[in-house]
Formats: sequence, structure tokens, C-alpha cells
Amino acid sequence: MVVICVCQICDDLHETIRIEHPYQYYSIVEQIKTMMQEGILFLIQGNCDFSLIERDIPFLNDVLCHVFMCKSCKCKFELCVETFHGSGGRWEVIHE
Repeated sequence: MVVICVCQICDDLHETIRIEHPYQYYSIVEQIKTMMQEGILFLIQGNCDFSLIERDIPFLNDVLCHVFMCKSCKCKFELCVETFHGSGGRWEVIHE
């Protein structure tokens, strides 16, 4: 089954973003945390505690991956970054 994400609430989140620097990752994390507080997105999966990710705290794992879902349309988004070798990561829609 393919989930088609057509939603005014999360429409701006559908752009794939290549993450090349830690400041990009932290900026996205801060935006996601705001959207979670506003009830727009919620965390459905992750390999570490998303609430503990902060700019001034060392990375929790060599690879950080989290999956979020739009509360309105159920569209899923993935934020993954490889921190050990610095190869970066991405924010993207999960097409199921």
C-alpha cells in the first residue's frame, strides 16, 4: 500500500534535504522538536532518545535515525545522519 501524502500541515516537509554539516542536522532537530510540541509530528521510531539530542551534547551514536509521522495525514519522514565518519545524512519522506 502506498501512502500518498497530501496535507497542508506537513506539505513543507516533503523536500529531501541532504545534511552535510552538524549545524544543518541540529537546525532540523530543533524544527522537529517544535513541530512535536505543536502536535504536528510525532516520533514513531528511533535508535536513541530524540529528546536528548542537543547542540552542546556529543552525538549519542555513530548513526542517528528517527522516523516521524504527521498527525494529520500519517505521512512518514526519516531523519538519518552518520556521525562517526562525517558522511552526513538526509531528511526525506518515506514512500511505502
